[in-house]
Amino acid sequence: MKQVAAAILERDGTVLVARRAEGQAMAGAWEFPGGKLEPGETPADCMVRELREELGIAVAAGEELTRVVHRYPGGAIELIAIRATWLSGEIGLTVHDAVRWVAPADLAALDLLPADVPVARRLAEG
Repeated sequence: MKQVAAAILERDGTVLVARRAEGQAMAGAWEFPGGKLEPGETPADCMVRELREELGIAVAAGEELTRVVHRYPGGAIELIAIRATWLSGEIGLTVHDAVRWVAPADLAALDLLPADVPVARRLAEG
C-alpha cells in the first residue's frame, strides 16, 4: 500500500487546499497538498519536501492529525494528514492550477479527492 503525506496548513480559521491541474490524475479535484513517501522517508519529511517541490513554500511539520486508508481502482493508499506551519515562501503552482483557503465547514462543498473527505470531516468537526 502506498503512503501519502498531506499537509493541514491552517491560517485565520481556514485550511489550504489545492486543485489538481489538467494532465494530472484526477484533474480538477481538490486535495490537501502533499505526496507519496519515498523509501526511508518519514511522513513528516515527505510532507515538508512535497510542499517545497509542488508549492515552493517552506513548512514545519507538526502533529499527525489522522490516517485514512482508501481503495482507489489502481490500489489502496494510506493518507497521513499532518498539521503544518508556514515558515516562508510564496505559493507557486506546478502540479496544481489553483489554491484556496477554505473554512473547514465549507470543505464538503468542494470536489475533494475521496481519500481527503474523511480528513475534511475531521477538520469540520473540530
